[in-house]
Amino acid sequence: DTHWDSTYGVRQKNQSGEIYEGTVLEHLLLQMLCAFYEVGEHNHIRLRGAGWNDALDMAPDRGESVAFTCAYAGNLMQLAQLLMQLAERFGWKQAEFMEEMGVLLQDEAEVYDSISAKQELLRQYVQTVSHQVSGRRMSVDVNELAENLRHKAAWMQEHIRKTEWIQGDQEGWFNSYYDNHGNAVEGYCGQGVRMMLTGQVFAVMSKTADDQQTRQICKSADRYLYDAKAGGYRINTNFNEEKYDMGRMFGFAYGEKENGAVFSHMTVMYANALYQRGFVREGYRALQTLADTAMNFTVSKIYPGIPEYFNRDGRGMYHYLTGAASWYMLTMVTEVFGVRGEIGDLVIRPKLLKEQFDEQGDAWICLTFANKRFRVVLHNPDRLTYGAYQVMEAACDGVGLQIQRSSAVLERSRIKELTGSICSIEVTLGRRL
Repeated sequence: DTHWDSTYGVRQKNQSGEIYEGTVLEHLLLQMLCAFYEVGEHNHIRLRGAGWNDALDMAPDRGESVAFTCAYAGNLMQLAQLLMQLAERFGWKQAEFMEEMGVLLQDEAEVYDSISAKQELLRQYVQTVSHQVSGRRMSVDVNELAENLRHKAAWMQEHIRKTEWIQGDQEGWFNSYYDNHGNAVEGYCGQGVRMMLTGQVFAVMSKTADDQQTRQICKSADRYLYDAKAGGYRINTNFNEEKYDMGRMFGFAYGEKENGAVFSHMTVMYANALYQRGFVREGYRALQTLADTAMNFTVSKIYPGIPEYFNRDGRGMYHYLTGAASWYMLTMVTEVFGVRGEIGDLVIRPKLLKEQFDEQGDAWICLTFANKRFRVVLHNPDRLTYGAYQVMEAACDGVGLQIQRSSAVLERSRIKELTGSICSIEVTLGRRL
């Protein structure tokens, strides 16, 4: 904003000089849609100065992030699903946001395929909001908006499937990035196999990778990235190059920090993505290797917990500098035990393997949900493993719960009526019908 000065202040204003405030939906749409149009020469989102990893910081001109294009496709699809739920369950008919955003709702394949058309649309939008906004608002039918977002997400996913899949014999994976020379970073090359975990995580989590591709990604990760001595899945193979057209991470010794270490955050996200897709045994392996390595004090040399990464010798490094612990807990609660919120309701859909139940065939977890304390006990009397069981019956404080699609559901209205200091939920699993 070349017209800004300190007298304007630090809050967005409209043409009348009034402070402009947008809805949560408006902010989410703005973030997603601008990214959709901000593409490089391969029609993926530009990397700019860095992605999730601030050590990928040397491809500002021609760098592109296939990984984040996958992530944003997943975000757009989720946002479309939420809009449909708002329409179906809460009667939403129209979504309202600032008028200038209308240009970002183009929905033609010709625009999606054209890099220059995308860049021009984004330029037009940025030009209209560079100093102040009009303050005028537009309304869009919620169903039409959801369909628009789905089209964009589907286009991104199909484009990545067509252009970025690296096929081997029985294996395969997605290229994650383009470097500052516009070259794909991963694949089979003279220096050996180049594979990064990041692109696989977001491809699996966003459902860009289909089930067959996910199976092949797992094989590739086990072959090229898994290292028992280092403590699990390395974040990348050894590129054998100080690749400064991509990022300073390649200046680190291989096996240290973001260059080839077992990077806990991305490993846990890999596990989370696999659990989401139903690849439970594979997800369990990723989580368990981190736990086993951390608990092996003679190797990890840390108190129990999840460090930022394990180095080439399996030693835990930067014990408090990590988001992996929160992701680990999130995965254990919402995916492994399967206790999660869905539009206000408490839903229980476990993905535990038989070895995760105790000698009596039970597993339990305590947590807070909607300001109520719950103890959830899962009974598995036949010692079945994931895939062989389903939720047969469930009760909260002795009162039965609905069973929907092999899930126990405690409705929000019932949660509000609970009065005990700790509410007990008992879930019985039985053989899948």
